[in-house]
Amino acid sequence: MFKQTFAAMAATLFCFGLLFGCKGEEAPKMAAVIDESGEYARVNDVVISNNDFASFAKGKRESQPEANLSDKAIADELIATEILRQEAINAGISKRPEIVEQIKLQESNILINTLMTEKFADLKFTDDELKAEYDRLIGLNDASEFKARHILLQTEDEAKVVIEELNGGANFEELAKAKSQGPSAPNGGDLGWFKAETMVPAFAEAVGKMEKGAYSTEGVNTRFGWHVILLEDKRTTEQPAFDDVKQNVQQSLTRQTIESYVDELEGKATITRSDETAETAEPAADS
Repeated sequence: MFKQTFAAMAATLFCFGLLFGCKGEEAPKMAAVIDESGEYARVNDVVISNNDFASFAKGKRESQPEANLSDKAIADELIATEILRQEAINAGISKRPEIVEQIKLQESNILINTLMTEKFADLKFTDDELKAEYDRLIGLNDASEFKARHILLQTEDEAKVVIEELNGGANFEELAKAKSQGPSAPNGGDLGWFKAETMVPAFAEAVGKMEKGAYSTEGVNTRFGWHVILLEDKRTTEQPAFDDVKQNVQQSLTRQTIESYVDELEGKATITRSDETAETAEPAADS
């Protein structure tokens, strides 16, 4: 779980945006600065170097290419940002434990983002590798979809009574409107089309075993209560074409590559943990 969480974070991190927006003044840009380490501006005793300005301006223009930002507008924002930063420090905000933690987290994110960019920016896969991964993912994808109604009840005995009424010829939709305690009751228990994995396991398993047009002959127990289910229809959906999901397939292989990299790093690291059940704990099953 640690590996997957770390890899997902590393694969999806982006650079943080700037706090304020610039005014889109149309004005000639200032002459290029030759001495990057030279002083561009000073706020109290803090020097803003030419390089500081160049980096700030580059970020602003890349994030707002349509704004036609002038050097003056960008410089005004950079100076205002420094003034506010100093005021926050003077107010003691930078020493607050929660702020220290946030700064530490942002620093970690920037470092990890840079590492992953440098490590995997040029990562490429052959068409054969992509097609093999596509076939694997297609094999894992259940193309079955179901259209069903259900009547949600609080007890097994209530479910048995409803099933007896259905056995006697009662209309399922009308019974659902009259007796179901779920949000779909006004619509006769209609759940529309769905994939089995979108339902809790017991419900999905029951639906998967039913024949079209049949209703459950015993109540199905889930954490929501007891269900009586009517399977109205089932179908097999068309699997997506390779070209339509090629980017997703590449992302899947990228995640796997990053997970392998994290595995390798974990294997080299000395790790101690305080949680005694870290290696054996399993996530709670849905019921």
